[in-house]
Amino acid sequence: MSIKQKQKERELSSSQGEAAFVEKEEKILEPVLSKEQLDDQKRKLDEAEQSVAKASSKKKKFLNLGFFIVNIAVVAGILIYQLNGQKFELIHGLKLNGWAIILLLIFFGMTLLLETFTLSYLLKVSTGRWRFGISYKVFAIGKYYDSITPLSTGGQPFQITYLKNRGVPLHTALSVPLAKYLFQQIAWVLMGLVCLIVSSVDKSYNTLVSIASIIGFLLSFVMLSVVVFLCVCKTAGRKIVVKVLRLLYKMKIIKNYDKQYAKITKYIEDFQSVMQQFAKSPKDFIIMTLTSIFRILFYYSMPYFIFSMMMGFDGSLFIKFMVMSFLVDLASSFFPLPGGTGMNEISFSAMFSPIFKNNLMTFWALLLWRFFSYYYNLIQGIFCISYDVAYGNKKYRWQTKKEMLMEESKVFKQAQIDKFRQERTKRRVSSRNKRQTTKNKNFV
Repeated sequence: MSIKQKQKERELSSSQGEAAFVEKEEKILEPVLSKEQLDDQKRKLDEAEQSVAKASSKKKKFLNLGFFIVNIAVVAGILIYQLNGQKFELIHGLKLNGWAIILLLIFFGMTLLLETFTLSYLLKVSTGRWRFGISYKVFAIGKYYDSITPLSTGGQPFQITYLKNRGVPLHTALSVPLAKYLFQQIAWVLMGLVCLIVSSVDKSYNTLVSIASIIGFLLSFVMLSVVVFLCVCKTAGRKIVVKVLRLLYKMKIIKNYDKQYAKITKYIEDFQSVMQQFAKSPKDFIIMTLTSIFRILFYYSMPYFIFSMMMGFDGSLFIKFMVMSFLVDLASSFFPLPGGTGMNEISFSAMFSPIFKNNLMTFWALLLWRFFSYYYNLIQGIFCISYDVAYGNKKYRWQTKKEMLMEESKVFKQAQIDKFRQERTKRRVSSRNKRQTTKNKNFV
């Protein structure tokens, strides 16, 4: 046999051993499922992989690049409008507040930490292991694809695929991104309601942005309420879905009735399974909800520290800035372009320009806010994807192979110990028999 053939055989046996190790791990972690449930999981994984392949196509990449250019053009247009004949400069004579910069970075870091913690906690509940490294990458990749897809809907398929490719059991890879989205929606609606109540009492908020934020809140609230209702009232919910889809089909708003019906019922079933899972553990439900709320509080506090960098601290404006920031995102949440491009920038400028001293200061505040809320997600996602392509994927394969070899080594070691014990037992029995024979001869 040639050297090349031997090398191919070693590689084949190694890959087979690796696959067997991963399969063994999955069997340990996954619950016992029926054939229908396994088929359903495979179907969901196929749909996620198809979404990933579609989003990774050249056409989609050019479309995403186009959206990014539009975003840059909108920001440039706002800069030109804000300058309005003024001289372009980095705000002459401005001294930045160092403590405000430190607090801004701390609050931003806390949002990243809580995002990572949420995913890691869900993985801990499902698999029994804390996995902060994978959780951070899953969060970063999800945010990246949410930022380049309309209405922030493109992240979940990539998160599912990434978790599965990192050895996470299939049922966990499917449920974790959905559970995270569920708790984010609950926290989003609760905080949105509070902010709208505050803005309705205080009439100093921008009227147009407030009206747009009400529309955004109603859409989010109605969507969450409808899904919860359909999950709780199965029979009535199914009838409502059928009637609404038939009406939309007759109005020619939807083309494929069966496809849309299957899609909606699948989404409701997934949502229901997650609700049932966390209904069994109130502690997990409370922890996840509070974590999502605190992430929102940290996230929407950042514009206040951006203001404090330039204008100094004013504690009376903290709540006002948080509410205004939330209203800006609510106002742009129903805008179809990725990242709320255009609507977010216009809403921010309209809402915050009366508080800052001049238009140029408003622009720099907008640019900083969009960096932390949008551009950073793009940079972070590109970095994580590039890291995995260059090094992370190879490292994971080596770690899997290392664990597989360690497992084989344990099995081999135990086999050798068992063999030694068997041989020792045989020797002892043989020695005992010889002594007994000699003793019997001497006695005779």
